[in-house]
Amino acid sequence: MRGKFVFVLLFTTFLLGIASASFIFSEDESSINNKYEVSGYLKAHINISFQNESISSTFKDSIGNEIELWELLDTVPEYTYTYNDSTKKTIDSKFQILDLSDANFSMPSTVGNITYILTFKGTALFRENVKIVSTNLELEREIEENYAKLNSLKTNIKEYDLFAQDIINKFLNMTSLEESLNLINSKYEKASTTAEYDQLVLDLSALDIPKEISSITETNAITFYPEREKINLDIISSIDGAEYGDEEETYIDAIYFWNEANLKTELTFKEILITYDAEEIGLNLFQFEFNKEKLTDQAYFIMENIADLTFEKNYSIVEESGYSYININDLSGDIAFSTTENVNFIDVPVFISPSLNNLNITNVGNYPNSEEDKKLSKWLLFALIVILLILIAVVAYVGIQLWYKRKYENYLFKNRNNLYNIMTYIQTSKKRGMERDAIMANLKKADWTREQINYALRKYEGKKIIGIIERPFKKLMEDVENKSKRKI
Repeated sequence: MRGKFVFVLLFTTFLLGIASASFIFSEDESSINNKYEVSGYLKAHINISFQNESISSTFKDSIGNEIELWELLDTVPEYTYTYNDSTKKTIDSKFQILDLSDANFSMPSTVGNITYILTFKGTALFRENVKIVSTNLELEREIEENYAKLNSLKTNIKEYDLFAQDIINKFLNMTSLEESLNLINSKYEKASTTAEYDQLVLDLSALDIPKEISSITETNAITFYPEREKINLDIISSIDGAEYGDEEETYIDAIYFWNEANLKTELTFKEILITYDAEEIGLNLFQFEFNKEKLTDQAYFIMENIADLTFEKNYSIVEESGYSYININDLSGDIAFSTTENVNFIDVPVFISPSLNNLNITNVGNYPNSEEDKKLSKWLLFALIVILLILIAVVAYVGIQLWYKRKYENYLFKNRNNLYNIMTYIQTSKKRGMERDAIMANLKKADWTREQINYALRKYEGKKIIGIIERPFKKLMEDVENKSKRKI
């Protein structure tokens, strides 16, 4: 409805002619507040112009307030107009903003929602749904709601294990949240002025307490192996001053061997969702536990600095070129941290390494280092898989054929007399010159199944039984059968 104009023309007939009075109201640059304190005053601005307008014309509202135009103009000296007659009864003006706030139109003294209508000379300028509130009561309600959210959140966090509780409490800064809410409540109990209440409203709006915490993913403790791409030899070199030359792949292999021989590391991963009123945040939790029984060298837990990195404890962390590292030898327990970065237990940018000088690169093993070696290894692996599949297929095939030879007949004819009867009927019918189709039709009428009929006919005719391929595995199957008979 912006840009809308309200035109009002009044016609008065005089003996010497016709005089007209009008006003034009524009919604552009006009405004009205839709929330007020109990017994507060109207806040509204109207963009309006007058032509030959009577100074006795009246602004009224649906609550019962009213003010004549001349009274309002007396309170707004910056609104310019001119009298267009010597008696100073009518005025003219261009479009200007007239501040209705100075009219002191009082709002209701009770809390609730109303439809507020403001008119000029009986014409509605505003029709708004207005909310009447008590800052005192609103603040008390909001403080109670925040305490309820905080207590619910604390109960929610206790559903997790201790390491997760510590991380979540630290990430959310739960101690600070509770202290801030207690301080707001204390100030509220002592507040008495509008300015104090307004400040408390601002303080409460800045206190963002999550509504809920829920689990998305959780793993049990698993052996940790870093991705090769996450191992940064330059950082290790910066820590201990050692060089690795052009043998990067060899040193990375040596790090894997060193971990296998000297340090067993297990990782527990949790992914949780923190839900606020206006947004959701995914938080990933990592806990690394170490078996250091065989650890004799200095070793470093090294990780890339990622988003919102929060450690559970003070681990004497050292920063180095976008990385953080911890001397594992100085640890008495595990390492736990959280991040909002989209990483999980597979691609978390963490690795563990001793000094490069303490790595044994002579017994690393024949790992494929060149691209040609890697391609060759892939083809060898593919060939082994194909051979394995062929062997499985052969074994399965032989098993199926043996089943057909040994079990199929018993499966079809559980009573040997039935096989004897059907074979006798086929033999007798053949000697009489009966066609194959006629024999099959008669057997069907006698309730023999199609599978039984086909088997009996092919057996009588000396043909291969469906499902049994005699070649090229006939000799192999016979050997298997003979061995089986000898065992019996």
